[in-house]
Amino acid sequence: MPTPHDTNLVETKQVLRRTDVWTFAAAAALAVFYFATSLYIASHRLFWFDEIFTVRVAWLPHWTTIWTALAHAVDAQPPFYDMVVRLFGGLFGHGEVAARLPSALAIAAGLLLTFDCSRRLTDGFHGLIALSVLTCSFLPYYGYEARPYALAFMFSALAFWIWCTQNDSKWSAVFFGAALCLAVMMHYYAVLNVVPYVVWEISTWRPRWRPSPKLIAGLLGVALPAALLSPLATAATRQFSRGFWSFPSVYGLRAVFSELFPDSLLLLVLIVIWVGLTRHAGTKTSVEEMQPAESLGWFFLCIPLAGFVVAELKTNAFVARYFIGALPGVAVAFSCWSWRHFHKTYRISAGIFLLLVAWGAAQQWKAIRHPESIDPTGERFQQKAINYLRLEGALHSDGKPFSVFSEPLIFLTAQYYSKDQCILLMPSSFAAARHASFRALQSLSNYYPMQFAPPFELGEHAHETALIQPTREVLDTLKKADFSLEVRFSEPPEVVYLK
Repeated sequence: MPTPHDTNLVETKQVLRRTDVWTFAAAAALAVFYFATSLYIASHRLFWFDEIFTVRVAWLPHWTTIWTALAHAVDAQPPFYDMVVRLFGGLFGHGEVAARLPSALAIAAGLLLTFDCSRRLTDGFHGLIALSVLTCSFLPYYGYEARPYALAFMFSALAFWIWCTQNDSKWSAVFFGAALCLAVMMHYYAVLNVVPYVVWEISTWRPRWRPSPKLIAGLLGVALPAALLSPLATAATRQFSRGFWSFPSVYGLRAVFSELFPDSLLLLVLIVIWVGLTRHAGTKTSVEEMQPAESLGWFFLCIPLAGFVVAELKTNAFVARYFIGALPGVAVAFSCWSWRHFHKTYRISAGIFLLLVAWGAAQQWKAIRHPESIDPTGERFQQKAINYLRLEGALHSDGKPFSVFSEPLIFLTAQYYSKDQCILLMPSSFAAARHASFRALQSLSNYYPMQFAPPFELGEHAHETALIQPTREVLDTLKKADFSLEVRFSEPPEVVYLK
């Protein structure tokens, strides 16, 4: 006669079999949701500073000019992503949606790859948990940004899928190496995507150990594009390492993991509370042995650590988005951990999934409601640029055809969309002049006309000039030059007239 425990186990298995019928549809629906909402948000946002570098380089007159421009450090990314954006621009036009469409497609594909990888290792329901973990990371933002991070994520997910689900044949090794190669072609820091595989194989070391064919192919896959792109990467390092805004530090290393998963601590607290509420006293639990794929997935947390070393030794650039390739491994590892502990307790897994998917969807919905307010810098530069464009009519009425900026992140967006003459004040101090943003704009001006001026050259057109968000240093310099200042608009961006 079956025991109550056996009966519960049979019922659980039947429930899980039923869930496998709809998990594919649920995964597809979530991927479509994030794809469609990414396009909607993309259509309601102006390009911001980094994206304008992408589209300016991508839409240069010739394909070869892209390589030349990046060899002169116009931007700090490989040329292949610019070529992808150029291709989509030729197909769908030179607009915000076309430039961001590759990122939206890559997010959807990466979500499905992560789901399928976890599904094969556990079951369909826990595959959805892996997908929902990604939606609670900073990943959705990069689905509506014209930068290469979404594609780097997608190829990282593809490589992880090949490693975990395919056999050790020669062709699977070739495809694994190709996936890592494509990731490096999207972003230089993607060379670090091979680190967890190296760590995992070292952790399983045995006497007379030899690297697996997949690992050898992976090392070649990151080495070949790295060698090909080394002149461009070296030029970018020389241009941007000095004065880069996010240099490596212990504080930055501590913060990078919370940036990858911004609400992770709160979500873990809620999950633990749910487990405590759902588990019954006296329930016996047997925990499955950790799968190799799960331990490999946790080793993806080594990617930011390796990035910190690289930044300290060479690049001086340590930004969380550079390590977006860590997300697929961590998501699958979490789903495998959840399956090992709770696959016999359906209610716990269901609660974890519903919590994560609802949280991710709520964050995306928030972005849908206010897409114009999304600002990756946290300094409201995007909103200030939008407000400036709304003020152009008032500036015309006041006889101010010259708009002079002292903040490069506002200037470039305004200069891209405005029909007025936008001028950037070059900083007078040597330390500020070394700032990477000013040097990047000077490099870009070799291919697109831009106007620069020091503060002391504004005298000739002072009565026709409006200062947009002037810094305290600029205002002090102008006062010392005997200019009279009048604040015309105090709301961001502050507008000051010269008299």
